[in-house]
Amino acid sequence: MRIKRTFLFLFPAILFCKSFTVDSKIDKEIAYIGDIIKWTILVENYEKRKFNFPIIPDQDESISIIKHQIIYNNNDPIGIEFELTAWDTGKFTTPNFSFDIMKNNEVDYSFQLDPIDFEIVSILTTIDQAEFKDIKGPVPVKNIFPFRKILYVFLLLVLMVAIILMWRKRISPEYEKINYDFLEDPYERASRRIKELDSSVLTKEYYSTLSHVLREYIETKYFVRTLEMTTEEIENAIEIFQFEEENFFKIINFLKKSDQVKYARHAPIPEKMIQDKKEIEEIIQLI
Repeated sequence: MRIKRTFLFLFPAILFCKSFTVDSKIDKEIAYIGDIIKWTILVENYEKRKFNFPIIPDQDESISIIKHQIIYNNNDPIGIEFELTAWDTGKFTTPNFSFDIMKNNEVDYSFQLDPIDFEIVSILTTIDQAEFKDIKGPVPVKNIFPFRKILYVFLLLVLMVAIILMWRKRISPEYEKINYDFLEDPYERASRRIKELDSSVLTKEYYSTLSHVLREYIETKYFVRTLEMTTEEIENAIEIFQFEEENFFKIINFLKKSDQVKYARHAPIPEKMIQDKKEIEEIIQLI
């Protein structure tokens, strides 16, 4: 708890004596135990008079004179400053003080000052009279670096960039240019693959290749997805194929024979394999 100290400056007591003025003042009229109170005595309008300012001892155990200093003007003493401190609380007055007015290096007469009142209070009394408040809960410390805000801004920028890119791609799509010179005619492709097929390969691989060539040819020419259909599905969809019924059943019979070789381990003799190859070549020519 912070205790606010209020220092009141006592206006000087102005004393007139013939042709000069004596100004006696202290810098505070209320102080705490151990505080230093400056007591200044200053002569003004002294008309070349000389003064003698005596040093006064401690008055009692409550008031101590810590320091004194003569005030000069052109090497002539014109005042004195005392530093007082108190070691007890209560109301006090400045010590009795008189100074001499000199004439021809002799005391012409002495001038007695009126005492100045001041009060010493205890800081403990101030604390006891203070208003105590409840202890506040912990105050959350704000993060100096706004990491969360920067993260939100970054995510927002990423989202905006993504939206802009998607919008630009939508309004101005880029089409891949196809070089049609590399597209091979379905019949030529099927014929080439059949001729490249060697009857010395494994029987399963041999009939898998023939079946794939036939299905691929029908799909690329008639746009029927025969590569993804089973033999049974092809047989049940006779109405969608645009070739003669005789040729259609030749295709079905061959596909069933290929399924037997691939899945039922049926192994035709080499002569039969060559005959089936020629049959596929003829079917491709007919359809």
